[in-house]
Amino acid sequence: MTIFLRHLAVLSLLVSIVVPALTEANGKGKWLRKEVSGPARNFTLTDQDGQKVSLEDLRGKVAVVNFVFTYCPDGCPLTTAKWRGVQEAVKDDALHIVSVSIDPDHDTPPVLRAFGNKFGADFRRWSFLTGTTEDIERVRALYKIPLERRAKRGPDGEILAISIVDHGLKTSVVDRQGMKRFEYWGQDFDPKVVIQDLTTLLAEGR
Repeated sequence: MTIFLRHLAVLSLLVSIVVPALTEANGKGKWLRKEVSGPARNFTLTDQDGQKVSLEDLRGKVAVVNFVFTYCPDGCPLTTAKWRGVQEAVKDDALHIVSVSIDPDHDTPPVLRAFGNKFGADFRRWSFLTGTTEDIERVRALYKIPLERRAKRGPDGEILAISIVDHGLKTSVVDRQGMKRFEYWGQDFDPKVVIQDLTTLLAEGR
């Protein structure tokens, strides 16, 4: 089987499994907030400055973990702008936002730095992370982030490239002890509720 045929088979499987998951995950923009429990799985990736960052490095802080890609046309810019507003409202060095790129081939550290600058992110309290394809797939699996890819075809129907077109807008909130406490799904989250959740977690253990 050629690499293109393997890609086609994988793409067909993704469409049949992932698209329904995305519909549920994004809820057509509807926000879902869940209280959860259990340890947040650790990972180590590379930030916008080329430095290694692991989730364990943030132990003792409240961490917000979300997933983006920089050329995303709508959901990622909207949620990133909202998280910038949350960061501005919660001026606490114990809050750290982590945005993991799901497209490491495109989203290199310089691209992620430019993306963060575009939204006015404070990099002292916000890390934009990338890594190898294997690294990102592992993290995406750990945090159960659905993804939809679509093939670009040539004039004879051959697959020229496979690109990301959508993904689950899921955010995990991790407390100071490294335990997951909240999950937010969808782009239409209420910043006031999020700020209250974060403020409550930041107050714990002080």
